[in-house]
Amino acid sequence: MGRSNEEADFTHSAQTVSLSEIPTIDFAPFLTGSPDERQAVADRIAEASGRIGFFYLVGHGVPAGLREAVFRETAAFYRLPPSEQETVRATPDWYRGLCSLSQHLGANKRYFEQYRIQDEFAPDPVNDPNGIFYGPNRWPAAQPGLATASMAYFRAVTELSHHLLRAFALGMGLPEDRFDGWFDKPLSQLSLLYYSALPQGAETEVQNAVAHTDEGPFTILAQGEISGLEVRRRDGAWIAAPPAPDSYVINIGNMMMWWSNGRYLSNMHRVRNTSSQERFSIPFFFNPDREVVVEPLPEFVRQDGEARYPAVEAGQHLTRFFATLQPAREAAAADGD
Repeated sequence: MGRSNEEADFTHSAQTVSLSEIPTIDFAPFLTGSPDERQAVADRIAEASGRIGFFYLVGHGVPAGLREAVFRETAAFYRLPPSEQETVRATPDWYRGLCSLSQHLGANKRYFEQYRIQDEFAPDPVNDPNGIFYGPNRWPAAQPGLATASMAYFRAVTELSHHLLRAFALGMGLPEDRFDGWFDKPLSQLSLLYYSALPQGAETEVQNAVAHTDEGPFTILAQGEISGLEVRRRDGAWIAAPPAPDSYVINIGNMMMWWSNGRYLSNMHRVRNTSSQERFSIPFFFNPDREVVVEPLPEFVRQDGEARYPAVEAGQHLTRFFATLQPAREAAAADGD
């Protein structure tokens, strides 16, 4: 059976294009500027969020030393002996630590590994019986610096996320505190990602991470030195989003698209590491509190005359999503490679 047009589109190679396709936005005026300067930044974010759902962020205020430290520790972890790495492998009842994600997905195969880190809240067997969201992280005894660097970085990007929430709200024409109270005990996740190089001459449908959207409101991605991220434009073309100095790539996730009733775009993206070198990247997925109901905001439903997306409880939605990535399933898939 031949591919449909939609399926065929995902096999196209990414174009090398000007960075203007994915705009670079200086966030410093939002952090320290006047109300007019803050609104101007928010408007630029809104334009990028509605047009392509991605933008580069500079002037973000996260110290370079924190980023450098977590990248150093990430590289060091993936160079530990396999026996040391296995001590922190995630399990279905302790859903943090190392997850190997090399598995066949139809015509696609993913070549990457992920180390999952979340905030450390007291276990909650009633609201989180499987321990997906609440509980301790796993840390390798052979590498004490990983915990220190990762959690310091986790705090810094969490602070940046709260500022970004206010910018997103202003860009929607809403009060900047519109999302306050929904991120007091957020279900956020920091992922330390390792992408092996794809086989030389691999077809375009062979990808490290297959085309997908992100589930939460938005993602703050720190890229290393090696390219690989590709973004799908509204016209269906794939474009490269290479690393840029001292910048983050910010992308809109499904929940922000739902809150905006479609004004902001949660866009397809994928990773293909064709560099012949190992690649590291560190995304931070900023998620709301477990009990927050995510649905189109009433301000937009009144304007649009309809809610274009159904309501979901954040915890239930993310639990369902995480269940598709359970470590037991990953191990079973990897066994068939």
